Amino acid sequence: MSFIHGRFVVLRAVEDSDFELFYEWMNDPEIAWWMDYDSPYSLADIASDIQRARAEGLPFTIVYENRPIGRIGLNRFRQRDRIASTYMFIGDKSYRGRGLGSDAMLALLNYAFRFRGLRMVDLWVLSENEAAIKMYKKLGYRVDGILRERSWKYDRWMDHTWMSITREEFEQLPISRELPGPENWAAGHYNSAG
Repeated sequence: MSFIHGRFVVLRAVEDSDFELFYEWMNDPEIAWWMDYDSPYSLADIASDIQRARAEGLPFTIVYENRPIGRIGLNRFRQRDRIASTYMFIGDKSYRGRGLGSDAMLALLNYAFRFRGLRMVDLWVLSENEAAIKMYKKLGYRVDGILRERSWKYDRWMDHTWMSITREEFEQLPISRELPGPENWAAGHYNSAG
């Protein structure tokens, strides 16, 4: 198995043994709210979701100190335009607010731009998720626009904030210089997934 290394976390391919944790996390009301999931999920739903994620993209488990703590991935690849979308959540609440989500996203962007050769990575987030928007902006994402009233959340419509980052914007981040580049992959110091 191959891994994508961040400064603190490791991204590895999703394993079937992760399904129980995903089941717990994706049924957590807070995660379901911010990720815009329709809960509750069954284990069969989780298996189907991962099967679809594997067919349509690259799903990873975020691991910190040998413990799975979240999920991240790339999907919606547009090969001609060299663009993909991403998603992420830290499922284990005890690891939130420690910069591990930022580290996971930086590792994924490093992989997407320097190994996969993508030109842009985009995402959407519920517009009320100010903490996520702040984190993505800190990582170099820019707001592309607001999609009005895209999700019905229990008693009201919520907007989506669409964000993206280009390879050039990523390379301008001072932190990107601390991440391994292709010269390290060839030397075997950086194992990529996919």
